[in-house]
Amino acid sequence: MVLGMAQSVKRKVKYNRMPELPEVETIRRQLESAVKGRKIAGVEVRYAGRLNVPAAVFAKTIEGASFESFGRRAKLLLSHLSNGWTIVTHLKMTGQYLLKPGGAAPGKHVHVAFKLDDGRLLFFDDTRKFGYLKLVKTSELEEKIFAKEKYGPEPLEPSFTFERFKTCVAARPKKKIKQLLMEQSCIAGVGNIYADEACWYGAVRPTRREGTLTEAELRGVYKGTLDSLKAAVRARGSSVDSYLDLYGKEGEYVPRLKVYDRAGKKCDRCGGIIKKIRIGSRGAHYCPKCQH
Repeated sequence: MVLGMAQSVKRKVKYNRMPELPEVETIRRQLESAVKGRKIAGVEVRYAGRLNVPAAVFAKTIEGASFESFGRRAKLLLSHLSNGWTIVTHLKMTGQYLLKPGGAAPGKHVHVAFKLDDGRLLFFDDTRKFGYLKLVKTSELEEKIFAKEKYGPEPLEPSFTFERFKTCVAARPKKKIKQLLMEQSCIAGVGNIYADEACWYGAVRPTRREGTLTEAELRGVYKGTLDSLKAAVRARGSSVDSYLDLYGKEGEYVPRLKVYDRAGKKCDRCGGIIKKIRIGSRGAHYCPKCQH
């Protein structure tokens, strides 16, 4: 068991934005590097409200198992264990995995504390309690998780070709392009931040309906999606809200964002003034001068 009084780190949360593919991929890569192969020596469930099984079942099932590998599907983090189970984590708005040295006290928002066999501690922390941990048989992930979510292709995989992207979005010609980019059935893992960025890179307004886009414009959005996601992964994600990496550090991509959360500022490409509008219930940022 992991014991300790709660001590929270105070951070100013400006937005409520869900970590997207680059942020989850960053955590996955860091866990793969730092935690893979380590045995779970103990588990303390401090809040069980976002588990899919009782706390005692969760702890009993995973104690003694090792972290065999770490995967990602869309915005889901997959911790594959050596005993045939997988912990499926959705960070939602404020979920964080934090790796701490032995003896570190869990903060008041830590839901689950994993004690590793080398003495280090892995905390799952979530201030707003929207994130979840689901214990699922690894062999049943497709049936019980992925199929239900209807996830489309992973944009960082070679299989995500322009033709595949075009086929998916072309089936919805009346839908706005930004909304299509955020549909997980077309592109898994893209949300508000990188949909804005993809439209900027493609020089297309987020309000444009798919049926009005030329082949060249669609290619621009496709390439912009890949370029922005890959660049954000290299920078360990965008900390526009409470997102922190495994070591409690902010991602470094925010200063490189082209339009997202830059309303009123000059466009890096043309000098126009970036504007913020609403598309459905979501905000969208674009440059009226160079995005057509």
